[in-house]
Amino acid sequence: MGGALGHALIMQRLRRLLLEDGGLPIVWIALTCFALYPVWHQRLLPMLDTPNHLALARGWHDFGDPASRIAEFYDLRVRMVPYWLFYGSIHLLMYLVEIETANKLFLSAYLVLFPLSVLAVARALGRSPWLALFAFPIAFNQNWIYGFASYLMSVTLTLFGLAALLRWLETRRAAYVVGLGVCVTLSYLAHIMPWFLFGLCAIAILLLHARKWQAGLVAAAVMLPSVVMALTAVLEDRQERTYIKDSTFSATFTDFPAAVLAFPRRVMEIVPGAFDARVLATLVVTLVALFVLPRVFPRLRREEGGLVTTHKVLLWILVLAYLSLPYEIRKPMSWWYVGPRLPSLILVLLALYPALELTGWRRVLLLPVVVCGIALPLKLARLYRSFSTRNLPAVKLIEDTPRGALTLVVVRNMVLGKGAEEKSGDSASSGPVYWHFPEWPMALRGGYGPYTFDQGIPIVPKKKLTTPAFGTTDTFNFRQAPDYEYYVVRDATEEMDREPSVKLERRLGDWSLYKRIHATTDEP
Repeated sequence: MGGALGHALIMQRLRRLLLEDGGLPIVWIALTCFALYPVWHQRLLPMLDTPNHLALARGWHDFGDPASRIAEFYDLRVRMVPYWLFYGSIHLLMYLVEIETANKLFLSAYLVLFPLSVLAVARALGRSPWLALFAFPIAFNQNWIYGFASYLMSVTLTLFGLAALLRWLETRRAAYVVGLGVCVTLSYLAHIMPWFLFGLCAIAILLLHARKWQAGLVAAAVMLPSVVMALTAVLEDRQERTYIKDSTFSATFTDFPAAVLAFPRRVMEIVPGAFDARVLATLVVTLVALFVLPRVFPRLRREEGGLVTTHKVLLWILVLAYLSLPYEIRKPMSWWYVGPRLPSLILVLLALYPALELTGWRRVLLLPVVVCGIALPLKLARLYRSFSTRNLPAVKLIEDTPRGALTLVVVRNMVLGKGAEEKSGDSASSGPVYWHFPEWPMALRGGYGPYTFDQGIPIVPKKKLTTPAFGTTDTFNFRQAPDYEYYVVRDATEEMDREPSVKLERRLGDWSLYKRIHATTDEP
């Protein structure tokens, strides 16, 4: 009797959980499953920076293994600085799974947590939790195709941190201030940029809530450790010059009209063709309708509470940051694609702004968002399958080489089309997905990566091999890279087959594996 009663209570609570907010948890779980589908649908993902970051993670994980030969070319330098969260996560997961699976687990964590972080902000700002459904399609933004996994996770942690700060100031519950400290610290350890933006937003929030100065002091205290970590890292790096290598500043900025016109593209130009533009247009039209309806029909308006000003200030901070930050920094460090990372985050906060009471039939207004949250990952899954099918032969050829072998990947015909760098790439992505393919051998087998990021963590280069300049693959010949033992070449030429210093070992699809058999006599 007691067991039956307990079972009935459990089922009652489960039904209440799934049906609260009009069934939002059911829709949420379904969209989460669709979001994860393209990640696990096939092996290779067309994400620009992924091979390079995984090569560095491999360098940390295999540094002490002589067979990997990592220590021959790099020094280990693990510091509690930005990117540590990503590299540390991959490093630990590699004790359990292969490196590609570890990366997919990290990406999956982002896809699960990002919508939840938007939901947390929606609740903290007093907005309808249903508006957080916009997060599912926006999760696949331009930062996704560029493989900025650390940045994306830092954005997620930043949003959780903002929600925790607002909740702490409102309720004074200890759990929120502890969560604030954890989220801010982890956000810094993931990526510097969202952490810096969080700092600007947090200062504004504390000023707007100056009357709650005691709670504000506690919040500032739990955020202080990340500031100390950042200052320590800067001072240490100035001494060692591992990342900040120059004292001058040089950058490329985008003028105001160009930045405004580029905004939609920076949010969701992720695949060739017009599909992503249609998705973004659908989201924008839906959002405009949600803005307009409460003004036309006041009875549909949701009680806004006292955080409308806070919401506006957060939006203005992000908009001004987008317009002010450079496109690219060349000195004192090399940092590509800075300001353009922000539009997707701005759109998220805009999506939470409508003061519409989304109850009953009004939830139908979000049906286009749900459709986008399903259609976009299904489209990505199809494109990713095509990409993986075409390029899996390269991975298989790399796996044919000995562990720790010095292998150079040469992607001939890498750039498709003309224009800015983000307009070149592959039919599965709007990004230049092949730029960092040469790092796949190190990521999968150890050895050496010819163009690994020199950012001071978790390894730093100490010995470099003779390698062609970055981006010169169409004019490549084997004599430009005499130190390598193997070469994996896409669209190899007959002249390459006739090169006497190498031997064609195997050819799969468009990819060929060559082994160096003796040194050339007229190397450059």
